[in-house]
Amino acid sequence: MYRRFAFIASVLLVFLASVERAPAQTPQDVVNQISQAQYTSYQLTVQDMGLGLYGGPTYNQGYRNRYNAGGPALETLGFEEANLYLNDTFTAMSPRLVVSNQGPYKNVIAELPGIDPDPAVRDRIYIISGHYDHPQADFDAPGGDDNASGTAAVLEAARVMSQYQYRSTIRFIAWGGEEGWMLGSKDYVANVVMANGENVVGMLNLDMILHPRMDNVPGGGVIDLDVSTKLDVPGAAALYTTFTAAAAAYAPLLAMDTRNPQTDDWYPSDQGAFLEKGYPGLMIAENNATEIWGGSIAGYHTAADASDRAEGAHYDYAWATEVVKATVGAVAGEAYIVPEPATLALLALGGLTALLRRRKA
Repeated sequence: MYRRFAFIASVLLVFLASVERAPAQTPQDVVNQISQAQYTSYQLTVQDMGLGLYGGPTYNQGYRNRYNAGGPALETLGFEEANLYLNDTFTAMSPRLVVSNQGPYKNVIAELPGIDPDPAVRDRIYIISGHYDHPQADFDAPGGDDNASGTAAVLEAARVMSQYQYRSTIRFIAWGGEEGWMLGSKDYVANVVMANGENVVGMLNLDMILHPRMDNVPGGGVIDLDVSTKLDVPGAAALYTTFTAAAAAYAPLLAMDTRNPQTDDWYPSDQGAFLEKGYPGLMIAENNATEIWGGSIAGYHTAADASDRAEGAHYDYAWATEVVKATVGAVAGEAYIVPEPATLALLALGGLTALLRRRKA
């Protein structure tokens, strides 16, 4: 009986080898599907929440914003409309995505389950995220850069990556409550990740990626990408290396700040909730937190932060799209994209291996 199983296994291995010699899906194939036009459409839609343009008159509060930093009881209609849009958009992308809401700050999660038969591989979790809330509650504050830009990146990453399968699990998360000091992500880490003993091996957080020009530097400063992390967290340095290698391979025109990896600003934004509990994460942004707080975007947290207002003149959609390419390339490679013709064979081989182990025991 064992010889019969061994023969079947050898046939499957030959099949897999032949598939590998044939044209196969690669991280580059996924990156090639990223669209600047689609990214722009997502960003503009999220930016305009609160006018009922997506959800209808019920969500028209008369001005744009997405506030929920003060708690669920203080959510604006714009935040609720954005939540509706995110749920609908993730759900429509692919039947492979498992879409849910979590916690009092309404984190929206779209999970792409891994398919490897080995739980040690399948249950490795990679997260691509950005927050969709905004801190201003009672006036027009579209938050086009902060953080419709990162939310759009998460949507575009999910759109292209959900057309493929991966050996490990990928989660696309839009956080609520970030502006109240990472309320949504802290709740998620405590009540989902830690409570369930999950193995989060990489969290890439996109927070403000559309305004690389520095308003408070003559000439606009150097246009580059800032990446921050906490290097004493196991796996953080390796995650940074993976991301920079992916940027070089899939977005070669995307310059990196020479100070990277930056460690002073590892904690502001949602990667901080993961890093402080020992999970590797990166903040990927146009500038570091100290620079942003210091005026690198003059319209930060004001009505000017919109594509159709003052700061919109400095929005760079092509640059933001390159950031998405680097992020997608990094995660697609680490989560091990599975070429479609090999999917059934991989699952069969995994099942056969497990059966052989049981028979030998």
